[in-house]
Amino acid sequence: MNRAYNDNREYTDAMDNLHFSDAAKARMVQSLLDARGQDAGNVVTMPRKRVRRLPRIAAVGVAAAVVLTAGASATGVLKSASEAFAGVFGRTADTEIIDRIGRPVGASDTDNGVTVTADAIIGDKYHYAITYSIAKVDGTAFDVDLTDTVGNGLLPMGFMDNDLSLIGYIGGSHGGSYFYDADPVDNTIQYVETREISDGEARGHAVRSRFSDLYVYDDNMNRVVIAEGDWSLKFNLDFEDTSVSLPAGQTFDLNGMTATIDEITLSPLALRVDYTVDSELRWDENARSGQESEHDSAQMQKYFESVQILVNKADGESLDLSYAGGSIDPADGKTVCQKGDIFSEIIPLEEIVSVTVGSIEIPVKQ
Repeated sequence: MNRAYNDNREYTDAMDNLHFSDAAKARMVQSLLDARGQDAGNVVTMPRKRVRRLPRIAAVGVAAAVVLTAGASATGVLKSASEAFAGVFGRTADTEIIDRIGRPVGASDTDNGVTVTADAIIGDKYHYAITYSIAKVDGTAFDVDLTDTVGNGLLPMGFMDNDLSLIGYIGGSHGGSYFYDADPVDNTIQYVETREISDGEARGHAVRSRFSDLYVYDDNMNRVVIAEGDWSLKFNLDFEDTSVSLPAGQTFDLNGMTATIDEITLSPLALRVDYTVDSELRWDENARSGQESEHDSAQMQKYFESVQILVNKADGESLDLSYAGGSIDPADGKTVCQKGDIFSEIIPLEEIVSVTVGSIEIPVKQ
């Protein structure tokens, strides 16, 4: 059975920065996760059920912000991909790479006086990110305290119903979504979705995004709808794929088992590692639905969490993706794993000297 791994530690940790009580924070975590169709545990049963993980780039403790006032929104002006993604990857990010890879979109839908606009996309072979802006047509601000954030900038908000799908794609995916305010002066709220797909490639698909009823949590953990409506957007993933494949086939010891690296896909945007373990993971058949047993938690640690993944830069710094999301598929005496994430910054490939997987360091040829 294929399972998608979901790391919500950052979400829980970031809650510690709120003024709510510990119990209230825990309820908010669970409520936000429930709204996205997942449990507070780390595993969601497949097959092929979409799993959303708060990405490490913004996860709940990120100061990331997306500058989204463009597209078919109130301004009527398309911004470049680098402008739209400035907050996600930082205003000092390599704008040339972002504009080469990413594309402005401008698709929007208006209902009940509120417009949701898909401002820009960016992606590589297996990953993509979408930035949205949400604004009232009359130019007024939403009735929400934008200073009461989770961690360093995330707003405790959600859509009552939210679905992101690739038209014609049948397969698994994991990723994240989050809200925040990029500019306290304007009347827009920013929303970001990120995905890594498990089967096939992302580029070339059409995206269908559907949302309904925007809400915010109050101090009593109640969902308060601040904008009623149903919004549906459709646009294409036509970004440029700049990913490269690193040498594979190496083996490393994984808790007494042997793991073989099947594929390493690297781009300035993201990394994914596919590996196979020569032992079949056995899930707890008696585990309660939607909950992770101690047995399954230990198995996740053994086969997945303990695999170190580092992106080593020329300046001596390393980006740690050891707790990235992914999937696990045990069958026929083996366990096939995928582990990857979108970076918190755009990293030119010439600035990456190697990638570490387990105990193996793989050079990146320039």
